[in-house]
Amino acid sequence: MLPFITIFGKQYGMYGILGFIGIVVGILFAVFYFTKFYDIKKEDAFYASLFGVIGIGVGAKVLYLITITPTLIRNASTINWKEAIPLLITGGFVFYGGLIGGVLGLLVYAKAFKISFKKLVMIFVPIAPIVHAIARIGCVCSGCCYGKEYHGPGHIVFHHSLYNNNNIPLFPTQIVESFCNLIIFGIIFFTYKRFKGTYKPVALYCVLYGITRFVLEFTRGDEARGVMLLSTSQWISIIAVFIGIGLFIYSFKHKEMDESKKMVA
Repeated sequence: MLPFITIFGKQYGMYGILGFIGIVVGILFAVFYFTKFYDIKKEDAFYASLFGVIGIGVGAKVLYLITITPTLIRNASTINWKEAIPLLITGGFVFYGGLIGGVLGLLVYAKAFKISFKKLVMIFVPIAPIVHAIARIGCVCSGCCYGKEYHGPGHIVFHHSLYNNNNIPLFPTQIVESFCNLIIFGIIFFTYKRFKGTYKPVALYCVLYGITRFVLEFTRGDEARGVMLLSTSQWISIIAVFIGIGLFIYSFKHKEMDESKKMVA
């Protein structure tokens, strides 16, 4: 693992660096590839992405704070708040919160500058898996979002993690999720042209990632997982899968309606 990298004598966290690289790569795909299928100017796509990035940061942090609130309440008397507050501010993010926040950021831009929100969603949601795939490598570098103790083939061991899981064989949850996200992005990328103009690319993402995340949550070993039998991310994954199924149904029905109108005409 490599939690920090030193550049000109100053340390930088690899999680943040790889998260930034992931966002840049995703924006490049959105601006220079996915805009080709819609009448959205590249400048609008770029500026909308900035709103989305702000939403990602805010949403990911808010959901993280929500998930750890029960733990903070239970241990309030033993926590050194002077040290804890800076850590809460600078560290800890939940992907689904970032995804929701990013979409809300796009909505704000669409409303403010009278751009089609649907088209922005169609351009930016497909880049979520490539951004996520790269960011998850940052999790491997820092040792966060780690898996349960696991002594089978492919296990990983952290020695300098800041998350108290050192020197124990763990399931490579971050690596598996990164690989799965790359596959999901590939599926969306190579079917995008065929599905353009419909919600099917977004539906594909919701269903494929929702199922992937639901299953992988069972391999997670970190504490901030949520309550009520399943983790917070698993509940959101269930909702995401149903949203995806609903979008598939809507897209097929909408296509049938369009074809019937052509036949009447």
